[in-house]
Amino acid sequence: MGEQNRVCVRDAVGAPFVPIAILPPARGERAAMIQNGDASSGEAENHGPGLTAIGPVMPERKVREWALVLQSSELWHAVRYTTAGWVILVRDEDYALAASSIDRYEAENRNWPPVRPRERLRHPPSAIAGAAFAALALFFFLVTGPASGGGRWFQRGASVANLVVGPEPWRAITALTLHADSAHVIGNVISGTVFASAVQRRLGPGGAALAVVASGAIGNFANALWHHSMGQQHASIGASTAVFGAIGLLAATQLVLDRAHDKDSGAKRPLLHLVAPLVGGLALLGALGASPRSDLGAHAFGLLSGAAIGLVAGLPLRNRPAPRRPVVQVALGAIAAALVVGAWQLALIT
Repeated sequence: MGEQNRVCVRDAVGAPFVPIAILPPARGERAAMIQNGDASSGEAENHGPGLTAIGPVMPERKVREWALVLQSSELWHAVRYTTAGWVILVRDEDYALAASSIDRYEAENRNWPPVRPRERLRHPPSAIAGAAFAALALFFFLVTGPASGGGRWFQRGASVANLVVGPEPWRAITALTLHADSAHVIGNVISGTVFASAVQRRLGPGGAALAVVASGAIGNFANALWHHSMGQQHASIGASTAVFGAIGLLAATQLVLDRAHDKDSGAKRPLLHLVAPLVGGLALLGALGASPRSDLGAHAFGLLSGAAIGLVAGLPLRNRPAPRRPVVQVALGAIAAALVVGAWQLALIT
């Protein structure tokens, strides 16, 4: 390649590079050159002496941004691709102004767009949530069967409003483990595993299990109390109340656990980031919990109870590191299992 195709190459602050060859645009291709100003100038066509290249830089998007900066300053420039990357050619007499304009642009746009801080999850992934909901599916397929069979499991465990607020409050828990048919249980197993797995990254596997069971039970009890106060005969079954409890837990814990401030920058969260979890929870309630066959009241109360438990559980843990000892998580998980097993024992012996 001839000497006429070599120019002095500098970066934006003027530090010289080893001269590099400027590759002419291939015939029929337009991506190799963006030329502004006086296109008929001999300097622009021959790349002869009198031109300085700023660069090389990658990717192409960056050199195009620089070209816009120089265009706004009405400085002649041309963009070329080289073996080392993209460069932008300017006249020697315009180099100082071009370099300072590019430096100023880079300084004004440093760290833009701002990187959204990522949440630091407190606990590692765990298969506990998936195992718990898989056990729920096995309980349906191997033990209770569908509700159409009318077995004693449904007679003793369904959340009947008058009984839940009266002599058999444990039905608020046992009803979480009963399902109408296979589609009902499979849907709850899939959605419950997804949301409960996310909750356990914040509260731990044991804490998440207890919080999900508690939110489902409280949601069922509140739903029964509502229908009882309205004088309505109402019965419900299914783990969907607990699933929406998990959604409420996610929304509430996102508001308090490591979300109030970015620990690296100290910047406060904008209002949009604070209300987004609540709006997301309500949107999921409308999308997943408002079908004609679903119990909207149970879903809504489950969501609200999960949000309340999430606030209570999240505030004490705010800005505190997750404990490394698993004893607490094991104890909380054991309590959750004991609540379910104990509720069924009461249901079957009463």
